[in-house]
Amino acid sequence: MADKISFNGQLFERDGFWLSPANRSFRYGDGLFETIRVESGKILWAERHFKRLVRSAKLLKLDLPAGYGQESFSGDILKLCRENHGAGEAVRVRFSLFRHEGGFYKPDSGLADYLVETSLLKNNFYRLNARGLLVDVFEDYYKPCHGLSTVKSSSALIYVMAGIYCKEKGLDDCLLINDERLLAEATSSNLFLVKDQRLITPSLDQGCVEGVMRAVIIDLARTHGIQVAERPIEPFELPEADEVFLTNAISGLQWVVGFREKRYYNKMARTLEDLLNKASGDSITPVL
Repeated sequence: MADKISFNGQLFERDGFWLSPANRSFRYGDGLFETIRVESGKILWAERHFKRLVRSAKLLKLDLPAGYGQESFSGDILKLCRENHGAGEAVRVRFSLFRHEGGFYKPDSGLADYLVETSLLKNNFYRLNARGLLVDVFEDYYKPCHGLSTVKSSSALIYVMAGIYCKEKGLDDCLLINDERLLAEATSSNLFLVKDQRLITPSLDQGCVEGVMRAVIIDLARTHGIQVAERPIEPFELPEADEVFLTNAISGLQWVVGFREKRYYNKMARTLEDLLNKASGDSITPVL
């Protein structure tokens, strides 16, 4: 199959494409991105992804191209998926949005460029990990709690440092804490605890990314009568939990088997994964 990327809606061969050294995402991390799962020619949770993209762009004062709406967004993604992978495959998509080059810390423009990339996934549909994850808390640096913390920013140093920590300690993932020393999220996922058949997840004011799958799981759980609390979580609650799992748009749910000496079950995670695979696109409406 082809190996192309899409830049501002035009297809280019990956090997022959390059970005200017003045690219602001490269120079300053001045941009954001979406990671999106496509199944058999369908963008999962397309409306949620596009709405988050628009909200995040507004926060960063990035101007989308004139007339660029959800139809354009979906069209660019699906066109590249067809070109690179044909139909019927499970595809990971990265949609990067960054400010047009020019200026130093004070940019010359608010106009945005965008780049779409794809890669094949191993499995169709969401599959719970057979082996549970081993995690610990990353305490070298703290995730700040402010309005930009919810954005999937191109500037990802704290996640890189957390990833290095995982490699050094032989962990599958680690949990970031915020500047109040409370749990925020994992390196590329949102965090959920299960206690007495109830879900607990850090609220969006705790420094976590506003995850699309986080929102899907919350709405899905509430639709099926499972209580969900969005609130601050102390690290000491980890060994008291019955289950811990992580969520993102690519993997769905990943269950955690161990935090230090504590070992967990995955009954709720399996239930939610079954419900997730039965749900289609944006058919779940938020429960207020």
